[in-house]
Amino acid sequence: MKKLFLGIHKKLKRFLYSHVNGGKGMISIFLALTVSPLLMCTLIFVEYARIQSAQAIIEELMGSSIFSALAHYDPYLDERFGFMAVRQDQKESLDSRYQSYLEANVQGFGKAISLAGGSAEGKNSLIEPLALRQEVYEYSELSVPINTLVEGLNIEDLLSNFYNLDSLKVCKNVMDGGKNAIDITDSAINMAKSLKEYSDEAKKYGESLTKYKEARKAYDDAYQALEEARSKKDNGEDISLDSYISDVNSKAGAFGTATRDLKEKLSSLKEKERDFVKNQESFRKAADELISNAQEYDKNKHDVDTLQDPLFVTYHEINNQVQNSLDSYQKELYNDGKEDDGKLEEQAKKLESYSAEKDEKIEGYVVLSEIEDVDQRTAALYGDLQNIIKGSDDSVDVATQLKDLLYEILGVKILYDGSLDSNLDPNELINQSGVLDLGTAEMTDSIVDLLSSITDFITAVSGADFLGILKALGSYLTSMVTFFKGIYDWASSRLQNLGRLLMFKENLGKNYLLYGYGVYNMPNRTNYSDGSTLTGYDYSNIFEMAGGTYNIGFLDGDFWNYPKMDNTGGSDKLYKGAELEYLFTGSNSEKGAQVGTFFNIFLLRLLTNLPAIAESDWLQASGITGPFIALFFVILLIIEAFIDMILLVNKQSVSFIKLKAYMSTAGLPDLLNDLLQCTGISDALQGKIKEKTEGLAKKSKNNSEETQGSSDNAGDSPGTSDSSSTNNSGGDSSGKTGGNDSSGGKDGGGKKEKNKDFKKPTEAMGLKDEQGFLKADYGEHCLYLMLLGTNQDQYLMRLQNLVQLEAKEKYKEKTEYHLSKAYTGITATTKYQLNEFVPITKSTGGFKLDCTKTLGY
Repeated sequence: MKKLFLGIHKKLKRFLYSHVNGGKGMISIFLALTVSPLLMCTLIFVEYARIQSAQAIIEELMGSSIFSALAHYDPYLDERFGFMAVRQDQKESLDSRYQSYLEANVQGFGKAISLAGGSAEGKNSLIEPLALRQEVYEYSELSVPINTLVEGLNIEDLLSNFYNLDSLKVCKNVMDGGKNAIDITDSAINMAKSLKEYSDEAKKYGESLTKYKEARKAYDDAYQALEEARSKKDNGEDISLDSYISDVNSKAGAFGTATRDLKEKLSSLKEKERDFVKNQESFRKAADELISNAQEYDKNKHDVDTLQDPLFVTYHEINNQVQNSLDSYQKELYNDGKEDDGKLEEQAKKLESYSAEKDEKIEGYVVLSEIEDVDQRTAALYGDLQNIIKGSDDSVDVATQLKDLLYEILGVKILYDGSLDSNLDPNELINQSGVLDLGTAEMTDSIVDLLSSITDFITAVSGADFLGILKALGSYLTSMVTFFKGIYDWASSRLQNLGRLLMFKENLGKNYLLYGYGVYNMPNRTNYSDGSTLTGYDYSNIFEMAGGTYNIGFLDGDFWNYPKMDNTGGSDKLYKGAELEYLFTGSNSEKGAQVGTFFNIFLLRLLTNLPAIAESDWLQASGITGPFIALFFVILLIIEAFIDMILLVNKQSVSFIKLKAYMSTAGLPDLLNDLLQCTGISDALQGKIKEKTEGLAKKSKNNSEETQGSSDNAGDSPGTSDSSSTNNSGGDSSGKTGGNDSSGGKDGGGKKEKNKDFKKPTEAMGLKDEQGFLKADYGEHCLYLMLLGTNQDQYLMRLQNLVQLEAKEKYKEKTEYHLSKAYTGITATTKYQLNEFVPITKSTGGFKLDCTKTLGY
């Protein structure tokens, strides 16, 4: 190894002396070999810094260029909807616009960077639900809450109190009480039917018995005449007996016929009597059990011994009246009549073969198994029961007046605005969101059936037939239960949604922003002519753009005649003004959307008004008795809700949750004042509403004073379970007290217990109003409905349709607008070259790089 190194050393030394002039310059070589790597590293670092600087610069330039391109936003979307998106009505493409800005920006940095290509494209268009949702949130974060703060509303507390309302409890009590009432009414109908048949048969029996007595008397008289003729003949008179014998035989035959007829009538009567007793016993057991349970309920809930429910009071009276009547002839009632049947049969046979010459006189048989005046007694009982179920004349008069008022109110043309009559072309829609199944057809059908049953019941009462009244009452109760079941089913799912929202308050806030955007930025039937968005855009522009013709106040469609909500398409390009209703229903028919929204707000008003109507003093002191209370309760509820709707569609506001109903003495002044401010209702109808309601209030006041006077005279004696002790509208069949556990007045004598979850209005909850929580207008009722159950995805699809339709119509002469090109961001990719630091030849080049950047509004 040593020799090897020595050999290399000699060769190197020889080379140096031969070619490098010996050992001179070694330091320079050493320095060159040492510094070169260091210099190379330094230059690498310098170039790296240039690359990093170039990347930062190009990103800044790209960002500046993207922002410059985004500055070409759509002014219409911004002004109309508050959305920011790239405009589509320019000839220059998005890519070329971006490239021009980028090239201008790059030139300002000299020759260090050269562009080598690239592209730009839009991202996150409004056709994407997430992008649209984010735009809505960002726009609504300030505008919607500020609008709410101006109104003084704490939405969470409002909805919490709505959730804790007794509406569903009242509704369910009405349903349960109604079902119980239907059962006992069916039993009463069976009893009444058998009583009527019993009474009819008793009438026939009475007629037969009269004929029987007349035939017996005629036979007795004829036989007496024969005996006298025989006596005269025995005394020597010349007298013929043939005519007397013939007359007796003739009368005996007629007596026999009457006997057989009486036997048949008695058999039929006893059969009907047994049926009646059987049905009466079934009714008695059902009434005793149900009334006992109801009285126990009243005792526990209201601390009163009196039976509270007027319908059950009526059935209690009916049961007592029937029992008292039957007790008066128990001996005959439970005699099966077989002995009479046999005796009458035997007598009929004797009479049919009777001969005055051979046979002795037949004494007419006296029936033992039936009282002679059974026909009068049954007819009297039927009439007494008829009077009990019929109630007072005041009941019929008040119910008739209210029914007539209800029919007139339901005939008011308010279901839709006739100026808003577009039928959208389905081909113009970018989404087919489908029509929300609102159940309005089923609900309106149930109301029609209910109203028909109310009319039938009042007619039956006026006709004064016990069985007919009971049948009409049963039909009404069935319709009433169906009606309240519809309300209950409609409300249950929505309150479940509300419960989930209140549990997850973050979702409540987001939903409020989402749906609040639609309420405060989309026109509806009440503000399309004079309203504006939160950005100040006039809704009238939309109406004119859609080719609408103003006919302000042209409300049409009454309850009895209205267009069904459907999805039938047309040829119109835009909705004219009911866009909020479209967001809620999704109907291509603008009239149908209005009708669907109307009936859903109507259902909401029915639900929220239930506790207030149940507390109305008119139910207690109106002079209404018996089953009319349940009818009265329903009529007041429907009138209250429909008056609310009349006010709402005529740009008025009503308390979302009422503490006092219009249909009460305390609420009547508010009703009359609100009606005076309502221009959409005729003076004649206003006058009729005023006349009827003031008359009812006066009657209630008079009856209340009479009741108070009677109470003062009676002293403090405890109540009994006798049916005459109360005229209160109890909780089971009318819904009066079942939901809020209060007897509600002097008549019941109970203690009023307030719902612990129910808070009085305070400043923290929203606008303090003695009428209730928050005076809410039509649009705000739509907001609460959407919070209670509108599907977010369908809502966003419908919003996309509206944006597409309006923008397309706006730009129809400039471009073929489509929401898929309404980009809210731009993604740009740029290829560039970092030029060499010291260019040597044209063939030399720098580094080629690329950069991608995405920015949006």
